[in-house]
Amino acid sequence: MATPLVASAGWIVSHWFYRIDRRQWRSLAAEERRAAIDEVRAWTAQAGAEEGMQLVPLAMIGKADFGLIAVHPDLRRHQQLAQELGATAFGACLEPVYSFLSLSEASEYLSTDADWARTLIDEQHVDPTSADFTSGMQAFRKRMSHYVEMRLHPTLPDNFPIVCFYPMAKARGEARNWYVLPFESRKKLMQEHGQSGRKYASRLTQLITTATGVDDWEWGVTLFAGDLKAVRDVVYEMRFDEGSAIYGVFGPFYVGIRFAADELAAVLRL
Repeated sequence: MATPLVASAGWIVSHWFYRIDRRQWRSLAAEERRAAIDEVRAWTAQAGAEEGMQLVPLAMIGKADFGLIAVHPDLRRHQQLAQELGATAFGACLEPVYSFLSLSEASEYLSTDADWARTLIDEQHVDPTSADFTSGMQAFRKRMSHYVEMRLHPTLPDNFPIVCFYPMAKARGEARNWYVLPFESRKKLMQEHGQSGRKYASRLTQLITTATGVDDWEWGVTLFAGDLKAVRDVVYEMRFDEGSAIYGVFGPFYVGIRFAADELAAVLRL
């Protein structure tokens, strides 16, 4: 077996979206189509049950017909997943529409111990020599450790059927260049942006991954929701944040509905 190609931090995330070539699919005999459905259904179930694998099949709406999201530590496994699907009879009838490769990450703009200490002292007026200050700092470190772990090693939610994905970047034009702003200015803007998003925590879950150097955009945003309006609302509201309104650049949006492996034929009308 080839040596796994595991990132030094974070897990690798792939998004694949396809159109079904209906003419090619219909050219198969009925028995061949049934065998093809059984083959890809078994492959999806088997791959999704692998240790360390998170695999989400999607019935796409509009720009594509079929999609997959894969989370796995090993880059080699991602390469093989795409080839395994393509090698099936169903995969031979798929036309790639879009793909996105990225890594889970913990943001560089997270609050630090010094940030929280200033909050306790300046805003909550806690004596820095007190037991309350010590316990407050301990609680903050525990909370941040959990948050970083969830960002680096995410568990995709299974309670939200609607999935929306879009790539994005920060502006680098002559008039608006995110990367010439001082770090503290960028951090302030991103923390304000995060506060807007957290208001929707009960309505959706987001997965933000980094793609700088590995794909055409800098980040990928995957939203899991139970209500399409929740997706619309959070994207709309967050576009008014300065970090997004002035510096945000967005790619195409892809929306799909999750389904189980045994629903493939019915959902995709195969």
